[in-house]
Amino acid sequence: MSSGNPAPPSTNDSLVSPGRRPRRRATVGVGAAVVIAVVLLAAGIAGGYFIGTSTGSKSATSGQSYTLTETGSTLIYPYLNLLAPNYTALYPSITVSPAGTGSGAGISGAEAGTVDMGGTDAYLLPATASQYNLINVPIAISSQYIFYNLGPGFANVHLNLNGTVLAMIWSGDITHWNDPLIQAANPGVTLPSTTITPLHRSDGSGDTFLFTSLCYLSWKGWVGGYGTTYTWVAGQPGYTGNAGMVTGLSTTPGGIAYIGVSYLAQARAAGLGWAALGDQAANIDGTNTSNYVLPSPQNISEDVNLGLANLQPPSVAISLILGGVPGATNLQLGAGGTLPTATNPHPYPDVNLEYLLISTHPANPSKQKWVVSFLEWAMSSGDTSARLDVVGFLPLTPAVIGYVMAALATVQIAA
Repeated sequence: MSSGNPAPPSTNDSLVSPGRRPRRRATVGVGAAVVIAVVLLAAGIAGGYFIGTSTGSKSATSGQSYTLTETGSTLIYPYLNLLAPNYTALYPSITVSPAGTGSGAGISGAEAGTVDMGGTDAYLLPATASQYNLINVPIAISSQYIFYNLGPGFANVHLNLNGTVLAMIWSGDITHWNDPLIQAANPGVTLPSTTITPLHRSDGSGDTFLFTSLCYLSWKGWVGGYGTTYTWVAGQPGYTGNAGMVTGLSTTPGGIAYIGVSYLAQARAAGLGWAALGDQAANIDGTNTSNYVLPSPQNISEDVNLGLANLQPPSVAISLILGGVPGATNLQLGAGGTLPTATNPHPYPDVNLEYLLISTHPANPSKQKWVVSFLEWAMSSGDTSARLDVVGFLPLTPAVIGYVMAALATVQIAA
């Protein structure tokens, strides 16, 4: 059985940030922030309204130049790469420098204060974030796909797979593609007897956090909990980053891998197929094909709706896996798949908020005002939706934007 106290996303929770609490910006009430966000979405985004008041005009740098450093999630990296030049075009003295190094590196870099923003798919537990004077800042909604390499004949075939089957594959309990459990969920599909080779991330990864959370929640036989790192079955190949997973899977006949949505175009170009994932009914009895859901924007949004019902503000650290679970940061072993509702009938179960970790009392408050400005701009600029579409992300809901704005108001910045 899996541990009842799985490892949190951070691997170094014992340190406590030294020093006194900083003087903070005037705070904005959460309710007011939500109202601001709703008005912003209704009237501002289409017109490119800029909500950051801390920066003002392009001349506000007064001759100062800053490079805003980010490292972390390879899932977020393509999105930040699109944002960075657009922001610099508005503010030529400010450079945004992202690096795709894995969520583990993003978390450790933010905790150590070696970067301005730590990108992670795995939220930092609120107690840990407080120790390091960090806040989780969601910037978009993402999803995770299960890809497989079964040759050209399966590139456009969406096999039905549920969390129980996935957990059993990575645990070594299901070893061939024509296993009866997989075949029962895919009537009419002739599955090969090919050996299944499950791939995993070898670096500290928020994608691993999401996938192991899915397995942990879906199957009571899952051993080892969940986290940004995991002790995999010996012999299963590991790869660095989402790009490495795409490359590795494309050269592994019979392989299967968990890969973030921002690499969908690369995976399709490599001829990989992807699965429809099962809801709670599919986890119990996987034979009903109507219980499997593809990762469409509508179905991803339905999972978000379910998950945000469990949001416990002011923190926005929450798992949206399987529609979220009560007690946002307390995943429950063997809870099963998503529970569809009348208003959200087809939730895709492998969904996430993407986070940037930033300090509430940075070493350089003058620079930090540009970090805050960048984040505010990223949520509000006129072509946000176009950039999100490129990487398959969805925009934050008005309520989440409101919580983010309230959190950013606590950050120490220079006047």
